[in-house]
Amino acid sequence: MHINDVAGVACDLRKYQRSKNINSVLMAHNRYSMCRPDLCLHLDGLFGVNFELLARSRLFLDVDVVHVHAGIRRTQFALPMLKNRSKAKWILHYHGSETRMGYGMAHQEVADAKLVSTPDLLSWHKSAIWLPVPIPEIELGAANRNGPGLEKIRVGHFPSNRSLKGTSKIVHALEPLVASGRVELIIVEGKTKHDAIELMRTMDLVIDQLSELRIFSKVALEAMAQGIPALSSYDREIFPLDCPVIPVQSEKDLAERVDGMIAHNIDEELRRRSMDYVRRYHDPRRVIDQLDEIYSEL
Repeated sequence: MHINDVAGVACDLRKYQRSKNINSVLMAHNRYSMCRPDLCLHLDGLFGVNFELLARSRLFLDVDVVHVHAGIRRTQFALPMLKNRSKAKWILHYHGSETRMGYGMAHQEVADAKLVSTPDLLSWHKSAIWLPVPIPEIELGAANRNGPGLEKIRVGHFPSNRSLKGTSKIVHALEPLVASGRVELIIVEGKTKHDAIELMRTMDLVIDQLSELRIFSKVALEAMAQGIPALSSYDREIFPLDCPVIPVQSEKDLAERVDGMIAHNIDEELRRRSMDYVRRYHDPRRVIDQLDEIYSEL
């Protein structure tokens, strides 16, 4: 049983576990999930969340693994209580903000194992295992709009939070290229996942973020899965050596990188390497196989 959904990761894990005939269910607040949970939570606040979890305590007795996403908040006292009553093995799966901002770092004693979605989180969770985020978009195939002699490119930016993603810096960096008519910058917000991916497939490049964070997000992986090169400010040393995300560390750097890609067209080899990277590390079936091994060792 997956608890909570972050960026659709729990939804995707449930989907591909079921494809392997694993009885997988999701309990989540319908308002915060990217798919329809099997077990919907409806209440918010200190008492609401804990009341709903305790009211469903019977469910925790009937599962083999409880897989909690985004850690546990200090006020979520129902979860450690349920851990004490259940015979299930418990996994705490950390995805980012709950760790970096600290709000989901309580009650770690309930974990029989810990997972992280990005390698940088290993510096907070020393004993955790990096489980790459599953990217179903590999099934869509290449989206190739670029061609010889293309004079204008479409650059997409898909911020979940403008301040965290550095949206204003990205806009400022590309202003001269947009003004010259060489770049069309499209900021995609407030769309369903399906509509956002459909728009992404019309892009030549995707800029993930320009921030102090040392990572790239799921957006970059979704783009690369479709052969669309991604740019982001990230620490190359904490990712696999073959990672093809184009590193940018400043507004000047970003503008020069995009300008250079316009001048020379987008390298088809980069498109291929982008797709290969996602298939190598983020193919949902491979991720599920890795997760199965982690479950079997609990």
